[in-house]
Amino acid sequence: MNKFIRSIIISIIIVVTGIMGVVSYYSYIIQDTYMIYSDQKIKSSWLGVDFSEIKSDMIISADEKCNKEYKVSLFGIIPIKKIQVRELNKIKVTPCGTPFGVKLLTDGVMVIDIKDVSCNEGNRFPAKEAGLKVGDVITSVDGNKVSSNNELKELVSTSEGRLLRLKYKRNFEEYETKLKPAYSLKEEKWLAGLWVRDSSAGIGTITFCTENGIFGGLGHPICDVDTGNILPLGRGEIVSAYINDVKHGTSGLPGELCGIFSNSEAIGNVKINDECGLFGRLIKPIDIHEPVLIGLKQEAKIGKASIYSTIFGDVPQSYDIEIESIDFKQNNRNFVIRITDQKLLKKTGGIVQGMSGSPIIQNGKLIGAVTHVFVNDPTRGYGVFAETMIEKSNKLLNFN
Repeated sequence: MNKFIRSIIISIIIVVTGIMGVVSYYSYIIQDTYMIYSDQKIKSSWLGVDFSEIKSDMIISADEKCNKEYKVSLFGIIPIKKIQVRELNKIKVTPCGTPFGVKLLTDGVMVIDIKDVSCNEGNRFPAKEAGLKVGDVITSVDGNKVSSNNELKELVSTSEGRLLRLKYKRNFEEYETKLKPAYSLKEEKWLAGLWVRDSSAGIGTITFCTENGIFGGLGHPICDVDTGNILPLGRGEIVSAYINDVKHGTSGLPGELCGIFSNSEAIGNVKINDECGLFGRLIKPIDIHEPVLIGLKQEAKIGKASIYSTIFGDVPQSYDIEIESIDFKQNNRNFVIRITDQKLLKKTGGIVQGMSGSPIIQNGKLIGAVTHVFVNDPTRGYGVFAETMIEKSNKLLNFN
């Protein structure tokens, strides 16, 4: 009898543990928020998972119909989590794949290195003494806005060694400190003992544009090459670019699209440098492909897809890829993709620098954009959801 009871208890423990494991798994992989088009229904593609509406909140706007809350349960009995569902009108954009040159000026100047200054007192580190660190962004000196290297140099060199009141940002928080310049015996002028950066330029790929002139590109931010921090955007513009060469990618050595700014005249203004890409407004429209629907996150599937990318000239071509895995939890690394197109593999070796932002098309919809290459396997890389990019432009640029 005791053996029988023991086996019943063990069986119950195994079943409960198994159910808890399944619930934990589904709780992880099911998103907290879903977007659906107004003619769609939220439905489960997982065995035993049930979605039931429990609340319909409110009308949001002409394009966002309403927020609804759903209860997610296992077999309609065991609760898993609650999710928010936002209904949208269908959104169409033009997928691009067009190369562009970008010029960014920072909002403030970013500290990229801290140096000592040889002076009468010995070697001093004025910036370090003031508590400054690599990655900090200096925004003003004695109330004077700083937006370039030369402006900072001028304010320090004319200080006569007096204490300077600096405002700076670190991790998006603003701070204030005082810096006492050191007089350099070698350069015979007052120095702050730091190197700063105030601009960046490069080539990338436009992912999409809308009928009202909004564009999104890159799929990742423009970062400082020394610190890896996102460059704080002061102002920026994009210009037309022409790809004239490709450095072939190999394992351990990423390739690169080489090109020139084909016209100095701006075709758009950059408004946001964000973890999911660059966003702004076009001055001149891009009309290179027919508009397509945005594929929502849950519509992305493992399997065949394609990208638009330009590896020579300024006109994009379509190339075959495979989506190998999908991750709903990451910000800008939602897909693992693999290049399968033999023409592209022969010319580039796979994904190369400059292809970031290449739109990913699946089942006739814009599902995402290429973001990064795997350094040790250039045939593979990451992609970001198009829905995420649209949501960024939606929120920050009043896209709707």
